[in-house]
Amino acid sequence: MTVIQVTQQVDSDTLQLPELRPLIGKRVEITIREMPSEETAKNGWDGLLALSGKDLIDPEAYKELRALDKEHWPEQSP
Repeated sequence: MTVIQVTQQVDSDTLQLPELRPLIGKRVEITIREMPSEETAKNGWDGLLALSGKDLIDPEAYKELRALDKEHWPEQSP
């Protein structure tokens, strides 16, 4: 399976991609994903940093998970 990754700015609805020449006539999947700008990427990190240091754990959910752990994985003595 051949994988080709091309990064380029789209300036037209007609793309010229010479990297695809070996795949002409073959069945392929084409995925186009917009890459975030530097400003957008920075804002994403700002949101993550804003959460750092905050306690976001639901105490009741934690207790339920601990109970399930003890039920399915009992502590073993040495």
